[in-house]
Amino acid sequence: MPDTFVAQVEEGLNVTVANARKRMDFPSNVMLKLADRQTLKKGTGATWREVIVENLTAQNYGETDIIDNAQTIDVALLTATPQLSAIQTFIGKLVEQQLDPQVFATFGSVGQDAMNRLLDTSGHALFAAAGVTLGGTGVTGTAGQMLAGLRRIAVDATEPWLGPMAIVLHGYTIHDIQSEVLGGVGTYPIPEGYTAEVFRRGFKGMLGDATVHEDGLIVVDATPDSRGGIFGSGPGGALVLVQGMAPWTEQKPRPEKGYGGSDVFLKHQYVWVERSAGNWMYGHLANASVPTG
Repeated sequence: MPDTFVAQVEEGLNVTVANARKRMDFPSNVMLKLADRQTLKKGTGATWREVIVENLTAQNYGETDIIDNAQTIDVALLTATPQLSAIQTFIGKLVEQQLDPQVFATFGSVGQDAMNRLLDTSGHALFAAAGVTLGGTGVTGTAGQMLAGLRRIAVDATEPWLGPMAIVLHGYTIHDIQSEVLGGVGTYPIPEGYTAEVFRRGFKGMLGDATVHEDGLIVVDATPDSRGGIFGSGPGGALVLVQGMAPWTEQKPRPEKGYGGSDVFLKHQYVWVERSAGNWMYGHLANASVPTG
């Protein structure tokens, strides 16, 4: 007698999506949380401007000296013009009707995720444009390079930075610094302390007096190298994110496309700019080979 197995009745099976998820990606807020966030106010033109008042020089005088050497108060100007970024998607009406609700629910945020990644990686361009880059192509990243950059920023002869500092690196460069810290493991005893903590939890937190941040969105080129940055961070710091119009969404019905649907546009207007260029930020370039041990 013929047997009946699933293969014979698979056309009648109810196909159900058990779960839906977005593909994981690196956090896209690393640069955002370290920047000085400024806003180009409505009605103030297309360009953001910051006036820098230069320092004056005082002098010593004797009892009989005539004080007749008025100092000139000079100002400099930092300007930035926000630019448009956008992403467009089209969702057909039949897609919304027939697609599993769990899958369709993920569509709402993938466009914004892409915009957030662009915002972060646009900030990385400042690292490549830095006036001085520490390390070099094919050079292994070291703690010494980072500490040198931090000291140069803190005691810069033109304009020292007196606030918090940050280091942003690709994870492969952080691994190299971690390996530097753990160089004695297997050769020398590891007492409780900094090395033991790095061995247990990995390299994270602080280096010198700067916070260290891993940014997986930093590009590894074909060499392979990656670029990071060492800079004064936070309000008043080296990295300025100027926002023009706040993020907004626009929709355009497209009834001429089959069953119809809508084009969805996500837009944002912003620009990154370096403050106190050449003084408060150093780029960092290092080998970014895949860790092997």
